Amino acid sequence: MSTDIAADVAVIGAGPTGAAAAWRLATAGVRVACIERGGWFDYARVPTDEAERTRLMRGPLNPNPNLRRGTADYPIEDDGSPIKPLIGNGVGGGSIYWAAHAPRFRPEDFRVFSDDGVADDWPLTYDELAPWYTLNEHRIGLAWRSGDPLGPEREGRPLPLPPVGSAGARIARAFEALGWHCWPVDLVVGREAAAADAAQCTHRGPCHLGCPARVRAGADRAYVRPAISAGARLLSHTRVLGLEHDSRARVTAAVCAGRTGRFRVNAERFVLAANGIGTPRLLLASASGAFPRGLANGSGLVGRRLMLHPYAWADGWFPEPLERPAGQTAGLISLEFGSSRIERGFLRGSKLQLSVGAPAPGVRFDRYERGAADPRAHMAGLSVSAEDLPDPENRVVLSSLRIDEDGIPLPRMTYRVSPNTRAILDFGIERAAEVLREAGAVTVEPTRLKSEAGFHLMGTTRMGDDPDTSVVDRFGRCHQVPNLFIADAGTFVTASVLNPTATAQALALRTADRIAAGR
Repeated sequence: MSTDIAADVAVIGAGPTGAAAAWRLATAGVRVACIERGGWFDYARVPTDEAERTRLMRGPLNPNPNLRRGTADYPIEDDGSPIKPLIGNGVGGGSIYWAAHAPRFRPEDFRVFSDDGVADDWPLTYDELAPWYTLNEHRIGLAWRSGDPLGPEREGRPLPLPPVGSAGARIARAFEALGWHCWPVDLVVGREAAAADAAQCTHRGPCHLGCPARVRAGADRAYVRPAISAGARLLSHTRVLGLEHDSRARVTAAVCAGRTGRFRVNAERFVLAANGIGTPRLLLASASGAFPRGLANGSGLVGRRLMLHPYAWADGWFPEPLERPAGQTAGLISLEFGSSRIERGFLRGSKLQLSVGAPAPGVRFDRYERGAADPRAHMAGLSVSAEDLPDPENRVVLSSLRIDEDGIPLPRMTYRVSPNTRAILDFGIERAAEVLREAGAVTVEPTRLKSEAGFHLMGTTRMGDDPDTSVVDRFGRCHQVPNLFIADAGTFVTASVLNPTATAQALALRTADRIAAGR
């Protein structure tokens, strides 16, 4: 082995949550080693030419690691799921590829069982987590509009949002005419925007990956670089092969493989933030005589209760161009149908979100597109994001057939869309079509399920107060392994309809504070 490395705390993963935890610990004076499979993303790789960008997005710049096939990626067996995993392996993780939407969960999202009699309540409340939401929003530079009637109250001064454009205003009027909720998204624009007008979108270049403004929004910039400045050590291009423990069930080392060979990172505490697939994979692969079913898996729930945000879509064709500024994709959401109503025949609900000029894959309006100077200027759509309920049969396990370059079994993802989720999506498609027609669409095309939609991987190491029915406690500490913490969305108890990153980062910051306090 190469020379071993010692730290007070080893953080495994430099994505949005691992980066946040590493920063918080380093700024508290803790000696941190942050271990990351990949390296720094080169934003110059993203071409401004749309045709070339589209070509690269099908392969080396795709958020699906099975299509991207980068040196830091490992294959994921996903033939048992209609929804494919989207994971960013590298410094910044999924925040390199995301849409930079970072809403808070609502208070009701933490008490689903109490309100609706399904799933479980979280072991903590929204109010307990609120201070770390505020801290995270300050660090990442969040633009938002206050006063949302269906959103939680919060402190802090928002940064200015980019405009939604005339197309967004038209859709907003349609929601208003129907009497339904509609509000601008909470958008990460970066801390630099606080000192200038940089928050204002220029509508030039691509949205999502490579957007000149949203480059500032990734965890690589918001958390990793400041963590390094505070003394954290980043071990990039380093794969964690397993976790070793002693006779007291305490992790002693992360066995790693890097460019110069294998070595160990020894630490007093370990924070695992490798996402809802990578984290259970590592725990299951670290099985031992004391933990035959996988490290920290006494409850048998490691890898189980996988929740996603299944997406459907409704695209509309408008007879006249929507005067969409180049580059704008989504700026509005509706939570009108985000909560349970018994008359709908299903529990929980969906979020509708505007997308202009970017139809779902495979959707065409051939009858109308002929002769249009820019067909996309006539298109607007609404995505439908369903709240998934936890199911122990939706899960991540180790492959029985395939291993990676280090001899570690690959993860296998098994997932089905439940009847309740299917009902949520179908209802949401109908409501989205109503909005589009109210806004002037002459025809609407539905997409019942989007396959490339597995960004939000939740629930596979759920938190709870009872060790028999959970993997970690309310602070992310593993019940069976007292110096091992989990700080990613795998700890979620329920999924909400909202993007999970801000909640996962708030939990990671809270966990880091718990560790720094020595408890």
